[in-house]
Amino acid sequence: MRSFGVLAFLPLLIAAQIAAPSKAKVHGFSLSGTVVRIDAGKKTLAVRNAAGKETTLAWTDATSVFGGTLAVGQAVTLKYLDRDGKHIATSIHIGPSPAAGPKPTPTAASR
Repeated sequence: MRSFGVLAFLPLLIAAQIAAPSKAKVHGFSLSGTVVRIDAGKKTLAVRNAAGKETTLAWTDATSVFGGTLAVGQAVTLKYLDRDGKHIATSIHIGPSPAAGPKPTPTAASR
């Protein structure tokens, strides 16, 4: 009888774990676009993606910046986490998105 009582709660336990996914599984979000605004005093920047949506992010001393010095007008690809109601950049790569890849060169057949 005792094991039957435990089994009766098993479906509830499984449903609770499915309904509440662990936030620990979120490793960050990616964003690519163009820097449209930088506020060095507040350590924030705004990035506009290809669809025109603008996202404001903050950076910290732990944020890794690759490819040069951050400036308005640059193409960037970055990773960020959501903490305390802010988007916190964890890494910023300056330059075109690696997903864009190199532009194909025309061949004799395509001319």
